[in-house]
Amino acid sequence: MNIVSEEKWSVEQSRLVYGVGRKDLHFLDITEEGELCIRLRDQTITFREILERLEKKNGHTAGYTSSFTLRIPQLIAMQIKKIRSAFKKAMRNLDYTGEFRVVFPVKVNQRSDCVIPVVKSDRDYGMEAGTKTELLLIKSVLQDERQRQIVCNGAKDPEYLELILRCINEGYNMSVSVESLHEAKMIIDMFPVEKTNLVLRIKPYLSVEGHWSHSTGRDSKFGLSIHDLHDVLDLLNEKGFTSTVRTILAHAGSQIEDLDAFKRFGRFMTNLYVELRQRGLSELRTIDFGGGLAIDYQSSLPDDFVYQYARMLIEGVIAGLEDHKRRYPPPDIMIESGRGVTALASLVVVKALEVRSVFPPSDRECSNDTILREEAVFKERINGAKTLDDLVDISNEFHERFSQDLIGLDPILERERVTGRLERALRAKASSMGLRSFDSEKLERSFWHPEHVVIGNFSVFNSIADHVLVSQHFPVIPIHDLHLRPETTVRLVDITCDSDGEISQFYLQDSERPLFTRDNRPVTMPGGKMGHGIPVGILERVVDGCFVLALTGAYQDAIEMDHNLLGDLPDVELILQDDDQWHLRWVTGAESIRHLLEDVGYQNLGNDEDPYMNGAE
Repeated sequence: MNIVSEEKWSVEQSRLVYGVGRKDLHFLDITEEGELCIRLRDQTITFREILERLEKKNGHTAGYTSSFTLRIPQLIAMQIKKIRSAFKKAMRNLDYTGEFRVVFPVKVNQRSDCVIPVVKSDRDYGMEAGTKTELLLIKSVLQDERQRQIVCNGAKDPEYLELILRCINEGYNMSVSVESLHEAKMIIDMFPVEKTNLVLRIKPYLSVEGHWSHSTGRDSKFGLSIHDLHDVLDLLNEKGFTSTVRTILAHAGSQIEDLDAFKRFGRFMTNLYVELRQRGLSELRTIDFGGGLAIDYQSSLPDDFVYQYARMLIEGVIAGLEDHKRRYPPPDIMIESGRGVTALASLVVVKALEVRSVFPPSDRECSNDTILREEAVFKERINGAKTLDDLVDISNEFHERFSQDLIGLDPILERERVTGRLERALRAKASSMGLRSFDSEKLERSFWHPEHVVIGNFSVFNSIADHVLVSQHFPVIPIHDLHLRPETTVRLVDITCDSDGEISQFYLQDSERPLFTRDNRPVTMPGGKMGHGIPVGILERVVDGCFVLALTGAYQDAIEMDHNLLGDLPDVELILQDDDQWHLRWVTGAESIRHLLEDVGYQNLGNDEDPYMNGAE
């Protein structure tokens, strides 16, 4: 008997399994009735209540569909406060006297319901633009707060530089990055010295592990190579522009979870800061460390990760200053965290439309005596297996055996029925072995692979494009039956005609011993590791509810794709008011068929309905 499967289940165990109520999913929780809810300021609202309110109020609104994107702008303010508090604490603990500044890179999410909450949350928060279009956006948002710092990165042509100069003349606080000798020459030709505030963007010559580590270091598309830096310094000195350099900038990467890397990065940049001061950049005061602050998509990082990030950066800066016997004042520290600010503030709520089974029901006996005898032999071998490797070998053998010489519908049906029963026996045996660790990748390919597919009313390409583009993991959580031991695991697939339209990754949280579903699939694992298959409480009730895709507020809106002409889902905003009442606001309906067709050059086709499914009957 699998003791881990038979023991009583608790809501606390479900919190562990789904990673909610802590870390970057701290705002999600599970009620004692097993309902997924949002919790802010000790006030809760369940997703069931959100769905009921929406259907009652907006069920007949144009663009209403059963899935939607939920925006929670208050989580942006909470993240900004968290980052500021972390740096304030780290600076105090390390007696660091430099200032701390932060800017928001709007490329992460240009939506007004994201950018404006950033501005409202912090009176000193700056903005970063990477294109002319983004600068126009920022210029509009900050027209009444022109003292805020605006950093202009990205490739620059004369039009971009003219726009920057126009902003300077209109009183905006502008900083311009230099990323090539060509850009430096254009800036010097166009900008008066007294109005120029330069940022030297430099390639960080160090190795940092992270999801996008391949795009950093000497091979990065961004910043000055070391030889370019020498040429730019000579040009600035020749033209009398050395006093315009106030900041150096480098990006170590994105989604960096290696805390030690930040200390190395801090030391590297501080050594550059000191040497550039020695070379005559007397007005250099700030090191901009760019982005890199990771979001805890797997709920596996330390609870105080943001504080540790701040501390390690500052420790690196202090170490760099010590290398040069503190001959120069501590630089001001600036970061451009985007993902760390906005990821929490958006979730995608996906209606389950249908459940499909990989294997046929196994309650009917096989009529083929040969297959029955072989099934009995394999079951006997399973019962006598001593190791997981034995089970994997048995699995490989019967899959190979039952794939031979099968012609006709009935033989295939009987084979599939027997295969399902044998895989069930394999899982039961594996979970009864009491092992504390598994080679989960090997087992995922054999008998832990989900046997049920849930069709969701969404497009992976439109809602979570990074899952397809860079295999980014996003937490997926059912909205009900979370007080029960999960019955099984499922794959969540979208309604596109593309096999990549699926999200089935599920991080198996660290636990002292594995926890299993009722059909003996692991949902936690000692040490924690990425698994395959989303746990669900009761399979038959899946189509009564939805799945929540969490932490989608960074980049997903900016890089969405209208694959199969499936456009944006409806946008809904949730706010907890000062009187602790939840306010739900319908922002916009799903993108219409007419608009999607016009985007690809077809006029007067379609209608104002959206292309998503109406839902299961």
